Amino acid sequence: MKKEMSCSQGTHTALDLLRTPAMRTITISLCFVWFATSFAYYGLSMDLQKFGVDIYLIQVIFGAVDIPAKVVITVSMSMIGRRPSQSAAIILAGFMILANLLVPYDMQVVRTTLAVLGKGCLAASFSCCYLYSGELFPTIIRQNGMGWVSMMARLGAMVAPLILIPGEALAWLPGLIYGGVPILAGGVALFLPETLAMPLPDTIQDAEERSLSQKSSKSLKKGDIVLKEANNSLLKETV
Repeated sequence: MKKEMSCSQGTHTALDLLRTPAMRTITISLCFVWFATSFAYYGLSMDLQKFGVDIYLIQVIFGAVDIPAKVVITVSMSMIGRRPSQSAAIILAGFMILANLLVPYDMQVVRTTLAVLGKGCLAASFSCCYLYSGELFPTIIRQNGMGWVSMMARLGAMVAPLILIPGEALAWLPGLIYGGVPILAGGVALFLPETLAMPLPDTIQDAEERSLSQKSSKSLKKGDIVLKEANNSLLKETV
């Protein structure tokens, strides 16, 4: 670890994003979260005609839902934290997309409502991504990190329309992929450290120490729970 930390002194490159354990977890997890958010966002936005509503009207609705979505995610990030907010937003989006597969085509109002809710959750996920990523990457490589995750978001937008091609043979397949990928990304987001009410890391070592401290606090809490359960069982036996 000391050798890895010594590499963070001096010139910094994109390789520093993967050089140490905590930074590897942060970088890989954020890349997938950004990819999944953009992938589902543009996949949902580019297939509006299937909802049976005027395409111009639904574009207006899709744009308007961003406002309450951003307000809700801002409050959520401040109240319950960045990690649960990020995970919940993108998982809910995935479930909304998957739920649309189960709704009959003639129930256009229900299908449109689910799509709008999914779009709102993805907009919330995007807002959380920008703030959360900036707080996770240390100052010395923050621009490198933001550049990489932004590139993954562009990649998700590029891949999204290609998923519609197999939909010509299997109509349910695009929706399954658009919904499944965000749910998987929501699980990956749980591996990220929490940043609420914590100072921004300036160096790679700061990011590593933050990750280690959160892991140790979790293990201590688990140990306390085990001890309490053991004490309770002993008390019951003595009684």
